Amino acid sequence: MRYKKILIFTVAMLMATMFLASCGEKKAEKTEEVVIGLTAPLSGSGAGYGEDIKAGLDIAIKKINNAGGITIGDTKYTFKLESADDAMVPEQALTNANQFVLEKGINIIWDPTANTIGPLMGINTKAGEEFLIMAYSSVPLYAQTPNASMVTLPPPFSVYMGPFIKIAMGKGWKKLGMLQTSGAYGDLWGSNFEKAWTGAGGTVVAKAPASYYTETDFTPYLTTVLAQNPDVIFCGGPSDPTALVIEQARNMGFKGGFIVIDQAKLDAIADKIGMDKLEGAIGVLPVELGANTWPAMTKFAQDYGDQYGERVTWETAICYTGFHILTEAMKAAGSVDDVDAIRAAFADGNVSVTPGDEWPVGFSGINNDTGALLMPGTATQVKDGQFTQEELIEWWKKQ
Repeated sequence: MRYKKILIFTVAMLMATMFLASCGEKKAEKTEEVVIGLTAPLSGSGAGYGEDIKAGLDIAIKKINNAGGITIGDTKYTFKLESADDAMVPEQALTNANQFVLEKGINIIWDPTANTIGPLMGINTKAGEEFLIMAYSSVPLYAQTPNASMVTLPPPFSVYMGPFIKIAMGKGWKKLGMLQTSGAYGDLWGSNFEKAWTGAGGTVVAKAPASYYTETDFTPYLTTVLAQNPDVIFCGGPSDPTALVIEQARNMGFKGGFIVIDQAKLDAIADKIGMDKLEGAIGVLPVELGANTWPAMTKFAQDYGDQYGERVTWETAICYTGFHILTEAMKAAGSVDDVDAIRAAFADGNVSVTPGDEWPVGFSGINNDTGALLMPGTATQVKDGQFTQEELIEWWKKQ
């Protein structure tokens, strides 16, 4: 009888211990799906650019979901991307955003073009219809008139102007022909670069901006520019049409250099037209050379190549990393749908810090006043058939 009592007591104590242990473990009791919107050019000349943005989000979502999602309180959240083509037409982007918010209850929208981000900024803080814009845009104008519900990912393009001009003028180039993409982004790049170029002692001999999203034959524009015998051509938009501009310029006999705006990627252009035609080009450092600064880029680029069969781009790597920052902000905010709380949480501790030995892109935080994530820029030039690695530009630090 004594032994029976001891056995009953032991079993009771074991059950109590298991109960207390289970109470100490906070497990998700339910699972919900969070839908993120993407409005982007997924057709036309800018389709490659839009698809690179989408790829970064797709890979991030797949990784997070495969790991079980994120847990907030008693709920586990997984993610889904809802994509809509806007062909970089502002009116279509507005339609897409309204459908996301009003019909599908989506309150976080990724948008990668300045032409369409601007209109979205006019509606995303409307009471009862708020949504967070995750903006892949380097337009520095947004820092001057910040939107309370927007985060920008890449460095502002203004950080490249000084280094680009220094390299170009170091080669003795003074006469500039301008043939960048038209639209809000290209117009802002052009007006700011012209001011910086002339302020440094250069001259602008011709201006012939063209729509890189609709044109495929840039010969008429190049004829206008080349007639003025420039030393260097300022150009760029999405990488594919930029490659056409450079190739057509070389075919027309142009021997000078190119200053390529940050949207176009020199490595992607080299894949299409060859390094020889890029000799003397100045632009943003190719993404895979980013591994010299952020070692995790190497594996990310390899994995991407294995999965997609092509070279990774900055758009993909930045959006992949940025999506993880977004989910960390959600966890810090304790919500997946409180736009104000999520936006505020980007500045919470190390939420927006991504060490380069763990992530393909190293962000150093966020400017909470403007919503700009702090990612350094790096310029490059094609010299003797090779990309150089110029000094890292930590633009948020006082120089």
